[in-house]
This record gives sequence, C-alpha cells and structure tokens, in this order.
Amino acid sequence: MARFIDQVKALWSKESPDGRLSNRAKLNLAFPLMPSSISNVLIHNAYIKYYSDIIGLDVRFVGIIYLVFGIWNAVNDPMLGVFIDRFRYTEKRGKYVYFMRVTAPLIVLSSFGMLFAQPSWNEWVIFGVFLALLFIFDTAQTAYGIALSSYILVAAPSKDERVDVSVLVTYIANIGGFFGTIIPTLLLVGENNKQLTILLFGGVLLLNSVLYFLAVRSLKDKAEMYQRDVESSEGALGRFIGAGIKEAFTSRAFLMYVLFQVLGRGPMMFYFTPFLYLMDHVFQFNGGQATFIDVSSGLVMFVAAPFLGRLIKKIGTKNSILVSSIPSALAFLALVFAQNFWQVMLAYWAIISFQQVGSLAGSPMMGAIIDEDEQKSGARKAGLFLGLNALITIPISGIQASIFTALISNYGFVSGGGEQTARAMQGIRIGAGLIPFVFILLGMLPMFFSPITLKKEHALSAFSEERHRLLNGQAQPAQAAEG
Repeated sequence: MARFIDQVKALWSKESPDGRLSNRAKLNLAFPLMPSSISNVLIHNAYIKYYSDIIGLDVRFVGIIYLVFGIWNAVNDPMLGVFIDRFRYTEKRGKYVYFMRVTAPLIVLSSFGMLFAQPSWNEWVIFGVFLALLFIFDTAQTAYGIALSSYILVAAPSKDERVDVSVLVTYIANIGGFFGTIIPTLLLVGENNKQLTILLFGGVLLLNSVLYFLAVRSLKDKAEMYQRDVESSEGALGRFIGAGIKEAFTSRAFLMYVLFQVLGRGPMMFYFTPFLYLMDHVFQFNGGQATFIDVSSGLVMFVAAPFLGRLIKKIGTKNSILVSSIPSALAFLALVFAQNFWQVMLAYWAIISFQQVGSLAGSPMMGAIIDEDEQKSGARKAGLFLGLNALITIPISGIQASIFTALISNYGFVSGGGEQTARAMQGIRIGAGLIPFVFILLGMLPMFFSPITLKKEHALSAFSEERHRLLNGQAQPAQAAEG
C-alpha cells in the first residue's frame, strides 16, 4: 500500500526525477485551454443570439459585425505572432506567460462589457460598441492563444511530451467547449429574461475569470527555455515579417502540413452541420437519438485518446496521420450507405476517434516544423508559423460550408423544414459522406511528401531539448536533423 501511495505521489509530483516534465506539469500546460475554449464558444455561439433576440440588433448588423470580425481575425494572427516572436525575454517579466497574464484580463473584461448594451440605444451605437469590444476580445484572445501555443512548445520541447500535452488538451478543451455550448441552450432558448440572462452570463464569466487566473498563475517563464534564443531587436518588424514569411513558404514541411490541413482536416472542421442535416432530414432521428450519437462519440474518443497518443509516439506524427486517414475516410463513406441508428452511430464513433489523431498530432508536427526552421535559421519564429497557419486554415470551414450548401441546393434541398425528396436526401448523404471521403484521401498526398519522418522527429526533439531545457543541470548535445 505504501508503495502504491508513493507511486501516486510520484505520478503527480511537481518535478520529474530526470528533469523532464511531470504529469502535473503537463496538465498545467494544457489547463489554460479550458477558459479559452469557454470564451470562444460563448462569443461565437451565445452572443449572436443574445444581441439579436435580447438586445434587438438587426441580424443584418450582426452579420456585418462577424464578417469584419472574421477578416480581422485572419489578418491579426501573423501580425501578433511576429510581434510576440520579437518580444525579448527578461527575467523580470518573462515572455509568453507575460503575454497570457496581460491578455487574460482583457478577454474577460471585453466579454463582460458586451453584456451591458441596452435595447434603448441607437442601433448604430450598439453596432459600434459590439464591434469595438469584439475587436479588443479577438486581439487579446489571439495573443493569448499564440503565446500559449508557443509556450507549450518550449516548455515541452520533446516530441513525446508534446504528444502527452496534446492528449490532455483534448480532454480540457472539449470539456470547456461542452459547457460553453450548454450555456447558450439553457439561457437563450424559450422565454428570455434580460436581467436574469445578464446575471447568469455574469456568473459564468466570473467563473471563467477565476479559471484564467488559476490557469496562468502556475506557469513560469524559465530562463533556460530562452537561453539560446538569438538576440534580436524589437524594431524592424517589416523586414522580419517579410523574411519570415519567405522562409515559411519555402519550408516543405510547413507547406505539406498546411495542405494536409486544408484537404484532410477540412471535413472535420465542418462536420457538425452536415451531421445535423443527416440526423434531421435523412434518418429523421429525434433529438435524443442525435444527442446520444454526438455525446457517445465524444466519450469513445476520450477513451481512445491515450492509446492514440501512444501510437503517435511509437510510429511518428506523419505515419500516424497516414494510418488513421484510411479508416477515417471509410467511416465517412459509410454514411452514404448507412440505413439505421446503430450503423450511423458506429460510423461517427470511428470518424471522431480516427480524426482525433490529426488533432493530437498537430502540436507535435507544428513543433517539429518550428524546430527545423530554428535549426536552419538560428532564430525561433513560433509565433510567425502559428499565425500564418491560422491565417491559412481559418477559411477552411467556410469553404467546406460553401461546398456542402451548394451541393445540397443543386440536389433540390428545400429550406424551411418539411419532408425532402429522395434526391435531396441523396445530396445530403454525398455532402456529409462522399465529399469528406475524397478530401481525406487527397489530404494523404501532401503527408507522403512531408520531410518530418520519425527519425527526423527524434533528431529535432533532441535539438529542441538542447536549446530550451537543461537536463540534470547541463545542456544535452543536439543531434543533426537528418531525414
């Protein structure tokens, strides 16, 4: 019994005996995704309906606001990424954690501010206040997200540690997202009471502010993380941006990974809307059946995540993506032929689980890409790569939405509810199953040409540890990144 207690204590100790990250430290790295996920879901799901139904802002204005918001969201990612890259580390203020501690209060305060618009205000005033607060929110949220992603890559410099953190992020982010989606349903469906809604939203945001505080208070910028960062001026951003973008788009590893995301990950970024169309118009399931399929798929993925993480560690990010793409594509294809509840549920269990491999492998793959560039150039540009990646991948969901809606429209789908024709239902099946099947198979092609092999991952992992962490009090020799 005493031995078991000692093992449990060791499992959740603050430090690992060999100087690597303990399980507790990995959880600390993943936890800041919890409040961030809640914030994003609230802003993107709840506030649209809040402003249209309770504040009374015309939906046309809401649409314009989110169009401007989307454009700024795409543009500011690489700009803020470069700024964070060029921001010097000092022992007094740190670097990445400093950005998170500065931006978290702005995220919470701007979210609170959006609650207090009044229906009696002029519509243009409501428009201006909402847009301005969204601008503050998104700028702060983007900086927080880029700083957190960059921090994880230096705090967890080895591939295996990054995979472990990705597994924990899966749990943390999905739990936050789940509670974030429940909140709008509870507050904004049925009879709306403005005072009660503000009170309950305020309580949720207060809780989220506590989560932000707890998330960032345990994180620390350690000097050894930045010990070999190349000294650089905080000025001359224009030249740095130009040179950095040129380097990024001459990186075969980065280009292949971006293409994989555009093709192979596109269907998963827009899977939920086709799911709803299938449940409602094709299979005519009730709400309980659709909810059971959705929730049970998430639970299956939660169980599978640790085993998928081990697979990625063993065979590498590139190979794991390729191996999981085939069953994932076949599961989507099964939706074209599925006839009953059990067939549909099994298909979605496979889809969610195997597609999760691409999500789990994302951080280690991007980390290897950034490490490779750092090895070649001598400068770490995590913010630039993460920002450019976001800039390119943000429109993917919209592209998939356009393909799906154009397809079902061409097949005769009639809006407004009611029974659909057999041809319209066939169009939904094709859009929800066959199109993703094709995209996932196409997404395998760039992965075949990715230079991030398992051997190279190990070499880059050793290089990253030598640059950003001291083990047992001394730097470890870096290995050459050979493909």
